[in-house]
Amino acid sequence: MQQDQRKKSSAEAEFFTEYGDASRYKIQEIVGKGSYGVVCSAIDVHTGEKVAIKKIHDIFEHISDAARILREIKLLRLLRHPDIVEIKHIMLPPSRRDFKDIYVVFELMESDLHQVIKANDDLTKEHYQFFLYQLLRALKYIHTGLMFITGT
Repeated sequence: MQQDQRKKSSAEAEFFTEYGDASRYKIQEIVGKGSYGVVCSAIDVHTGEKVAIKKIHDIFEHISDAARILREIKLLRLLRHPDIVEIKHIMLPPSRRDFKDIYVVFELMESDLHQVIKANDDLTKEHYQFFLYQLLRALKYIHTGLMFITGT
């Protein structure tokens, strides 16, 4: 039991690097790794809500990646739709000098579309139709929202 607690504490210490809001979240486990960083599940100790925290390493290492990440964050902060993941919070670094990594807190999803398709060999035509329906609903919402924002 104590060894598990020590592992979690060290995982939290490795995941958060002295960010001011780090005490607000209790890290549960690493749920994924991608090209931009690591995603873990956590609990917001203020609200009790389960969240996903995406740590993006060395955000300014490649300027094109930094621009892409900024664009994604700016858009997702504006979008509110059941078929689009919601950004709950963005954790700021303790100082500008220490601004190397960024932490984005999202609502926690049970899985992603890739995992669902990969894990199920018995998906029916209706499953794929529903996936497509959700994708098109989200795309229509994004398109409508961008038209409103840009005025075109």
